[in-house]
Parts: sequence; C-alpha cells; structure tokens
Amino acid sequence: MNKLYYLLVLFFSLSLSAATVTPEMLFAKNKLQETTISYTKAMETCFEHTPRVRPKQLEIDGFETELVVNAVNYLHYVALNHCMKDEYIRFLSAVEFYNSLVSSDEKLTVGSFVTDSLKEEVQGELEFKQLPEEVQQHFLQLDVLKVPFDVATLVMELRGDL
Repeated sequence: MNKLYYLLVLFFSLSLSAATVTPEMLFAKNKLQETTISYTKAMETCFEHTPRVRPKQLEIDGFETELVVNAVNYLHYVALNHCMKDEYIRFLSAVEFYNSLVSSDEKLTVGSFVTDSLKEEVQGELEFKQLPEEVQQHFLQLDVLKVPFDVATLVMELRGDL
C-alpha cells in the first residue's frame, strides 16, 4: 500500500503553472486524482476480506512444495488482476491522457504499479503451464484460489517459515 500512498501524494501534488492551465490539463489532473483514489479504494476492497488459505485446504498431499508455490502465486495474480481490471484500465487511461498533454520531461511513468502485477500474472502463467497437467487441474478447480487471498502467508506456511 505504500506505493499507492505515494501515487496519491504524487497526483495531489501535481502543480500546473498558470501558463499551462488549460481546460484539458485541469481535467487530466482531476482525472488522475480521481482514478488514483478509486484505484486505492479498489485495491483495499479486493484485500479487505482476503481469506487466509491454509495448506490443508489445498489438498496437496504428494505435490512438491515448489510446484504448489508456483501454482498459488500464479492464481493469486489471476484473482488480483481480475478484481482490479476495471481500475487498471481507468488508471492507465488517465495516465495516458495526462501524458498526451504534457512535455516529455513531465510525463508520468507510474503505470508500472499496474503493469508489474500484469507481468507477474503472465510470468506465473508461463511457469504454471510447465507444471504437470494433474497439478494444473487440481489448483484450477479450487474455489478458494479464485478470489484474492493472502498468498504471502500461505507461501510461508507451505515452506515451513511460519
């Protein structure tokens, strides 16, 4: 959440000189503020009632720990990105609109907060598809992994770190 707080501070602190205040620029700044707040609220909502998934809920007897970790990491990003999809689009659209109005040295590159999560899902999918078919099918049918869940605690438990 620190990254999201940083985004809020960044957008609220965007200042426009009197020479560059146009209706479009004012709209772009307001849209960035609006979408950043909405993005932050959506992220909080996605994780507000995040269930704690226990290893026993996964019915993983016989699966190697790292195969399980790969599967749950991937499914975590699938669920998170699904939950945040609309906000990602609104946020990135606002950033792109703002960037279309400013000089290259004023462009925002904060979209990486979104694209990193999307990239993690694609990377995870690559690793997931390399798992044995029975492992893939097992995890795809688990309803508890279809909504955002506390992946960090689950992975630590799986690895015996908790």
